Amino acid sequence: MEKSSKHSLAPARGQLNTGSSMFEAETTEGIQALAHEAPLVSGSLWKAIWVMSWPLLVATVASAIVALVNVQVAGQLGAASQAAVGLAEQVIFIFQVFLMSLGVGTTAVVSRAFGKKDLAEADFATAQSLSLSILVGLVLTVVAILTAHCVVPLVSQEPDVNAQGNLYLTVYALYLVPYSLVCIANASFRAIGNARIPLVIICVEVAINIAGDYLTVVYNWPIAGLGVRGIAASAVAGAVCASIVAIVFVQRSQLKGSLRQLLPLSSSLLKRIVNIGVPAALQRLSWTFSVFGLFFILSKVEHPTAPLAAWTVGMRIDALLFMPEFALSLAVASIVGQNLGAKRVDRAFRAGWTVTGIAVCLTVAIAVGVFAFARQLALMMSAHDPATIEATTSYLQIGAIGAVSQAVNAILSGALQGAGDTKITMWISIVSNWIIRLPLAWILSLQMGMGANGVWIAMTASATISAIAVALRFHTGGWVNRKV
Repeated sequence: MEKSSKHSLAPARGQLNTGSSMFEAETTEGIQALAHEAPLVSGSLWKAIWVMSWPLLVATVASAIVALVNVQVAGQLGAASQAAVGLAEQVIFIFQVFLMSLGVGTTAVVSRAFGKKDLAEADFATAQSLSLSILVGLVLTVVAILTAHCVVPLVSQEPDVNAQGNLYLTVYALYLVPYSLVCIANASFRAIGNARIPLVIICVEVAINIAGDYLTVVYNWPIAGLGVRGIAASAVAGAVCASIVAIVFVQRSQLKGSLRQLLPLSSSLLKRIVNIGVPAALQRLSWTFSVFGLFFILSKVEHPTAPLAAWTVGMRIDALLFMPEFALSLAVASIVGQNLGAKRVDRAFRAGWTVTGIAVCLTVAIAVGVFAFARQLALMMSAHDPATIEATTSYLQIGAIGAVSQAVNAILSGALQGAGDTKITMWISIVSNWIIRLPLAWILSLQMGMGANGVWIAMTASATISAIAVALRFHTGGWVNRKV
């Protein structure tokens, strides 16, 4: 594979070598500036973690806020609309998984190439990922639109929730194409150690999305009565603007050579990206489909609307309050990938454990606060529905108990993905979600009569088992010699 990979990259290298000296000078200056800003391979490891983490933290918090606003605004339309938005976004997440998996493969290949100072390969991998993501995004959009009317009823038996979810999905499917560009551009920038550009791109998307939510639903502008369709249209508008900004940044960055290599597609390089991305996709899909399983189980408990709404609200609050671990996970993937490319295996190990320690400390502090103020957080999101408030409170408190396990799992999974070692994490996810979580949730909630609390307990227990397995994999070091 290595030989064919080099052969496929020869035209790209030739283009760079025979190009203008100005382009080479700009590239050199860009790399020198980047090395000063984000020393992922040399210098202080703590500085590398900080330089990568803080922009990603802000970006992920911003993304969590927009998801939270979507649910909060939907709550003004009623509990059914709120549950429908959460359910529909889980459906569309299935399609997003394929694009995010391409981002995982892109990060692994580009960061490894950047770490060994192979700028031509970094450019070419970025170009191929962009082209493939656009094609995949188009296909997924068509599939999502055609299947929107029949997907939601598979996991919900509430007629009003189904109707609202169908309306939301039909519009939200258009989000996938611009999202594909944003996803790959951001993955490429992170891979070369630049976390600030993804921050700007995400902030553009979030600002437009939030403004659109309130304009369409609260102020009924520009068309009255859009309801959940207004929330979906706002997400699409934000993604379109963000994708335009992303391409502009690529054109002005050291990756600008990638825009001249979008076609033709290289089967050898795409195979490398896909070999890493497919297990990552299956890992995410195993979690996503298990979520539908949990939705199904929750729909079978007594008075299911409140638990379903609590699940929707609780996940959004979790996403906001536990954002540091997601940001650190993205950061450690780039750090591990670059250091493996530079043959700094010891530094890659230290990065994984150091970032895990940081995440655990932050998570403990946040989890204590969430547990103590769970009811207040629930009241902020569901002020008019006592049953939803109770269910959300229990979700947050039980989830806070297992928060450390989630942090360990997120960070070390990110480190393994940065190394391209995605098959093991895929199997860990499948076992923890399908062999442990769903059967345990069914038994506790329905057979033992614990209701929604049984589902929340099963989620925490399976997350703990998954964290132990991922930590053992990272500790053994089987990922060090993984080819990408």
